Amino acid sequence: MPEKVDPTGNERLERLRALLSGARAQEHAGLALGRGSYGNALMGAMLHGADRMRQGHEPTDLERLLLDAVGSVLSDEEVKAWGGVYREVVDADGQPTVLPRMFARRAVEEGYSIEDLKRDLPAMVDEAMSMANTQIVDPRTPDREVNDPAFLAAMREAKFGVTAFAAVDDRMIPDAAGLEGAEQAPQDRGEDQDGRSGPPWHVRILADSFYVHRTVGDQWGSHDEIFWTAAGSGGSGARSFRSQEFKDVGKDQTRTFSTNQNTLFEGWTSGDYLGVNIICWEKDQENDPWREALHKALTDAMTALNRTLAFDDFVTGVLPLWISIGVQVANMFISVMLEFVNYSDISCQRTIGMGRYELAMLSQGGTATWKFDGDGHHDLRVKWSGVKIPFAEGFLRCSIRSGTTWRTPVRLPFRTITTPALAVHGDRLHALFLRPSDQVVMWASMDSSGTWSTATPLGGDQSWYAPALTSAGGVLHYAVTGKNGSLWTRTYTPATGWTPAKVGGGGWKYAPALATYKDQPWLVIHGLDENLYHAKNGAWTSWQKDNLGWRLSTHAALATRGDRIWRVVTGMDNHIHTSFNGGGTWAHQGVVPNWRASHAPALAANGSTLTILMRGTDGSLWAADYDGSWQTARTVPGAAPKEAPAAAYYDHKLYAMYLQTA
Repeated sequence: MPEKVDPTGNERLERLRALLSGARAQEHAGLALGRGSYGNALMGAMLHGADRMRQGHEPTDLERLLLDAVGSVLSDEEVKAWGGVYREVVDADGQPTVLPRMFARRAVEEGYSIEDLKRDLPAMVDEAMSMANTQIVDPRTPDREVNDPAFLAAMREAKFGVTAFAAVDDRMIPDAAGLEGAEQAPQDRGEDQDGRSGPPWHVRILADSFYVHRTVGDQWGSHDEIFWTAAGSGGSGARSFRSQEFKDVGKDQTRTFSTNQNTLFEGWTSGDYLGVNIICWEKDQENDPWREALHKALTDAMTALNRTLAFDDFVTGVLPLWISIGVQVANMFISVMLEFVNYSDISCQRTIGMGRYELAMLSQGGTATWKFDGDGHHDLRVKWSGVKIPFAEGFLRCSIRSGTTWRTPVRLPFRTITTPALAVHGDRLHALFLRPSDQVVMWASMDSSGTWSTATPLGGDQSWYAPALTSAGGVLHYAVTGKNGSLWTRTYTPATGWTPAKVGGGGWKYAPALATYKDQPWLVIHGLDENLYHAKNGAWTSWQKDNLGWRLSTHAALATRGDRIWRVVTGMDNHIHTSFNGGGTWAHQGVVPNWRASHAPALAANGSTLTILMRGTDGSLWAADYDGSWQTARTVPGAAPKEAPAAAYYDHKLYAMYLQTA
């Protein structure tokens, strides 16, 4: 335990008083924290708890959590003194400038608890998600660190950013097979694992090196003295990290971390969201241990809060909530730090959140680069150390509807990590999926007796996303978004087999969608600029940008009914949005009321009937038909897909395929 900071009283208390009263609104501190921001709710709860403790009241559960964190570096006397300053400002001005309105004239008898925090969470999450320096990133997107200049610019202005890598597959518990070589935690650790994502995994991430785009002292032509600190959130057994000091750091240099002082994070995680709070500092100071203790204590508080608040809805609930608490902790750390050291010592602070998918990608890819663009601009290169974490994977399941009756789902002999692709060509149902071990696209087909062929690799094509299929003009067309963001396409006939892959230009993400319209293949795909595009005729040129301006975080679904091709998506609001095209531009067909999906839908057409399948926010698979209007959606018995389904009509029956949630 580091020695607590010796309180000098007057100077720090006066700085706190000025901050709360708005006298420092134009300083970097006041600009960073904002006015009346929900992002400072934890700071308000800590100060309110300090005042209550000063006046002899027992702190609430939330106040105690935060007071214990700050108590890692402050004496009880100074904590109470901070509470006294807070009370003075509340009594004089009604509401401290940088604190939310729930602390306006809040009586000392009325504590602020975790239950109160839950009540205020919607506003906190909305505010955090509207901030330009927060982001949710699909871990499969190529070059994801440079795709959003707006985020980097906002991080530079605020000197901190929060990035959550989307937990693509974290709802699924892996099947028992296929985990060879993955190190598991000893089963007698006695830790309470909630089982959300399977067995605990050992995580060890090293700080390898950093590259200097811009030094903190560039404006004076000087060299920096840099060091890094980190604390893990969400894993067990983790310790805080502090690097060696790098002296005389200049522009365009690459500096390497010491091999005996480079463990950025090491601990166990059961697959719950794992976060690392990292700070790049300029200018070392004496008495650093208290700073590291505060950093770790607040990060531990973030872990405790996220575990308490996460509830059960991992995909749709945790990431925005996790980002919100990350902003809260960053603001609180900045607030406390301002009272002890010059704020300019922090070049940039960043919180990185990783789910099971991102950890698997990091472990199998080996390295990642995270940008820290604040007073200085540094690229931190991290690398994985130890065994690989497998992707969440499982066997495909198939539900078949004959007429209006669904059969009991069956397990197919194909293991994959994504949604499959389905299409009928000739007299067979064709399926494509990704092999878990190397993410190679695999191909199998089924005859009318229900017998599947042996799955074989489709060349050496690899992807993080589901492939797409359609039959048009006597040819089976295939497309997939490659790992490098390029569009890979092939065609197939039984007589000639698969053609060599054509690799188009880059700039794409998510799975493509294929469907046949007037005997021509149409393709819809998501661009890195966040717009949808479509092309036709199989040449995949002359891309047309979406005229409806839809914004999505997943792929679209396509199918043809009558003289129109339909495009249906799950919006950011989880509602189903519909449109169709008669050969020109897309016409909006409205939002289907009362339907909410957690992933992209699937579409299948059979004559005049168009069928949608979607994974509801309740985890069930829902199906509905359109014959001029959308009919009532009903659950598919026994089906619990982990993400988007796939669907096709074959031999007068509807086939739905998906990965099953364990």
